[in-house]
Amino acid sequence: MHDCKSIRGLFVVGAALFLFPCLGSSAQAQQWTLDTSLSQQFLYSDNLLLGRDNEIETFGLVTSPVLRVERNSPTLSVWLDGKFDFNEYINHSEFNSQDQRIRLGITDQVTERSTLKLGGSFVRDTTLKSEQEQTDRFIDKKIGITFWDVRPSWSYLLSPVDQMTLGGSYSSATYDDSEKTDYQYFGGTLDWAHRLSEIDQFTANVAYFRFIPDEPGDRKTDTISALVGYAYDPSERLSLSGAAGLGYSIESGHSTGDDDDNNSDGDGGLGYRLRFNARYELDDRTSGRISLSHNSEPSSDGDQKTRNRLTIGVNHKMTPLTSLGLNLDYVDTFDYLGIEDERTDEEESRYAAVRPSISWAITEELSLVAEYRFRYKLYDESNDEAMSNSVFLTFRYELPTWGGSED
Repeated sequence: MHDCKSIRGLFVVGAALFLFPCLGSSAQAQQWTLDTSLSQQFLYSDNLLLGRDNEIETFGLVTSPVLRVERNSPTLSVWLDGKFDFNEYINHSEFNSQDQRIRLGITDQVTERSTLKLGGSFVRDTTLKSEQEQTDRFIDKKIGITFWDVRPSWSYLLSPVDQMTLGGSYSSATYDDSEKTDYQYFGGTLDWAHRLSEIDQFTANVAYFRFIPDEPGDRKTDTISALVGYAYDPSERLSLSGAAGLGYSIESGHSTGDDDDNNSDGDGGLGYRLRFNARYELDDRTSGRISLSHNSEPSSDGDQKTRNRLTIGVNHKMTPLTSLGLNLDYVDTFDYLGIEDERTDEEESRYAAVRPSISWAITEELSLVAEYRFRYKLYDESNDEAMSNSVFLTFRYELPTWGGSED
């Protein structure tokens, strides 16, 4: 069953790549480029699984060829990139894996007012890298993940100051172990933006999504949300946007699983939704970004989860060849406003990761990145917590760019 879903995901992404460009005019001049690179990463971790009891200390190697192909015309842009990770862990070959990530993006300017877009991805990965922060359970082994999604949208300029965007998405996740719950997640959004001036605009969003876990009982969750927001872009150096609103979830069907605690988190009913993004360039050498959200998300735990996410990133260019970076990722399931229905302390968890790094451009083609990563996880069901320390050293070699044009 999982193999069929994987093949179907590849077919959808591949078909979109070849069929969607047909919307453009074949008479337009086309330009294409192919960028490739190869990276070799050496890593050490004192707790690879971020586990409570089973703290696995190991060294590892990750070899990653990367490619990106683009084809552009005055009205049509198509790109496809792929990354292929070959992971090997010394004395722990049970965690070895071969992972793939393929992403697609297409933009077609149909008319001066109308734009079509299509995004999609296909990912084969493991819980070692993909789900440490996205589950309310500690991971005690490697579990394979196959994920794919498709995201079409259509934007139309209603007037010089008003734009409407109609979008949809469909995603599917399957796991190689019964401890995780396969799911489907799909829905649509309607966005409206009204420009107040050249530097700011008013925004509104209405969305509907359905979450269907693959478990007995035909259980599903429907969520409707509405947000209003404001965006401010006074210059190329500063960008601010935010939105807030309400969401309402309705769960139908029932679960017949043996562990009911793992099949319901009480996130149904009325709740608030929030998102905020900011980007600021202090000068030519220093820049920062911040992202904050409180939103309902699909989960491999078998339920839709409401999570708070905070991401902070700072980058400083010390010299033309050397840069410093600092990234913070934080996720929890706390209800800070106290209005979420039936939330209990036993269902609250938190995850944090701090990642300072330094990078050197050794030559125009060769670069080196050294990174330290500290991770922390707490699950309030029993006050269980786990920590890990990891060090990464990555060499990256950029191969020459291939390109050309055709009429």
